[in-house]
Amino acid sequence: MKIKVILLKDIKGVGKANSIVFVTRGYASNYLVPQGLAKIVSSQYAEKMVGRIKGNEEAKKKRAEEEKKILESKQIVFIVKAGGGGRLFGSVTSAEICDKIKKIFDLDIDKKKIVLDEHIKKLGSHNVVVKLYKSVQADLDVLIEKED
Repeated sequence: MKIKVILLKDIKGVGKANSIVFVTRGYASNYLVPQGLAKIVSSQYAEKMVGRIKGNEEAKKKRAEEEKKILESKQIVFIVKAGGGGRLFGSVTSAEICDKIKKIFDLDIDKKKIVLDEHIKKLGSHNVVVKLYKSVQADLDVLIEKED
């Protein structure tokens, strides 16, 4: 017999956190609930939680859209030491971009959300993707200039 539970954490093969799923009674009572991974829910509680979760999702998406507008409004400039041919001494990393975003825009963006195939090692303008939410990403304009 299957029962309805709300997952408190992501569980591979079962579902994501805050989702309501059906699992066998034994799996729920012997593993998920004692480990603090899920709670057994009544149908009224489930409906209430789904409404709350949808509201939270909409708020997160709206916040991500606002952050996107802010990030795309300005160019971030790095002044670095560089050699001949426009090659940098060192590189510009996602952590440095994250710090610069904090200084310029006063936004706390996790460095894992900044998508770089590899660290920036050349002078010039670079387009950097910042994943803000599931379907929302900002195109950040990063300019690398040579120090005089």
